[in-house]
Amino acid sequence: MNPNHSPDANPFDYNQFINEFEEVTYWHFAWYSQIMAALLFEKTKHIQGHPECKFGQFINQTQIPAAQKEEFNAVRDLHQQMHESARALMATRNDSKEAEEEIFQEFSALQSLFAAACNALLRAAIMTYAKNLA
Repeated sequence: MNPNHSPDANPFDYNQFINEFEEVTYWHFAWYSQIMAALLFEKTKHIQGHPECKFGQFINQTQIPAAQKEEFNAVRDLHQQMHESARALMATRNDSKEAEEEIFQEFSALQSLFAAACNALLRAAIMTYAKNLA
């Protein structure tokens, strides 16, 4: 797939994008829950990188809805930052058996920003899809 733009002859399939985006968002929140469980129950956790996780693979391989390029890029960038932050958080936790509060706060803030960015992207895609149907 061309990750930048769909050709004019083949209109962008918003329905497929929305369905797939909702699914990988679920998998992202499952990953986030695993991180939280590892912290709460003092377990070590291998942190997948952005390209290894289902959400990252979707972001890297899917076509970008042209009308939502800005929102899409924000989601991708925040997702990459979250994986980096999670890796730092778990490395600190694994080394010292405690997570540094500052790193945890960063991770938590990135999760909130990421959730908001996902909602903005999904809302924009749904609105564009609805306009295209009209």
